[in-house]
Amino acid sequence: MMTLKRVYKVAICLLFICLPTHSFAYDYLVDFISENYKETGAQKAGGPKIYHTIQIETEDLGSRVLKLTGDDLDYRIWLRQYLTNAKKLIIKVPEDQNPAFRTSKLFDIDISMVHPISDTNWQTIDPIEIGVPPLPPPYTGKKHILIVDNDPKKRALIEMVVKELKFPVTIAANFYDALNIFTNQPDKFNLVIADGNTYNGISSISLVKNILEAAPDIPVIIGTDYKEEKTRAMLTDFFAGFSRVIIKPLVLKELSKTILQVLEKKV
Repeated sequence: MMTLKRVYKVAICLLFICLPTHSFAYDYLVDFISENYKETGAQKAGGPKIYHTIQIETEDLGSRVLKLTGDDLDYRIWLRQYLTNAKKLIIKVPEDQNPAFRTSKLFDIDISMVHPISDTNWQTIDPIEIGVPPLPPPYTGKKHILIVDNDPKKRALIEMVVKELKFPVTIAANFYDALNIFTNQPDKFNLVIADGNTYNGISSISLVKNILEAAPDIPVIIGTDYKEEKTRAMLTDFFAGFSRVIIKPLVLKELSKTILQVLEKKV
């Protein structure tokens, strides 16, 4: 016959065994930097095979890339629309995955764990009401050349050369617009021609780096002035390992040849 004390101990043990276990999540407030989205063909089940990553920046952990997994396509579409305007996110990391998240530069996470900063239920928010334009449809036409320059005269001259080669053109007057245009439809472009200067705190290095994260194989021509030797040397040093990034002065009479050489992978 068990003593009262032993009965009490058994009861306590049973209580802890029967209690449900709770998994906690760590919330990280992060800055959204850039997005890479690709549909790499149809799966056997009939849906597109999606490769979707976002680059984020955390105050204490620095920059890292999240590979967004999960099958909630409606939420994925909505989140992509939300990110065209919003730059703050909350990342919910399950407790058992937190050590890996803190030490990994590339981390797989279900897209349902990525939230708007307001933490409002996403279904209740109409992206149009908060100024988020709808995502463009997948691009299927002839590839464009993206021209990025804040000087309207230079843009017009480069555009003239490109159109003479019978390529369609997309124009961006600043680096911020160029990133928005490119990251929303990276498959639309087969070449980027960008000025090598810095505008409003965004450098050409940052622009091209983000473009290459969205489309690693796209060729880029970074134009510099003959007098900008230091800028050209800095760009050349930074992109030394990127065979498809060309840094050179943009001479209009040679530009057609340069474009064709780059597109034919002869440089």
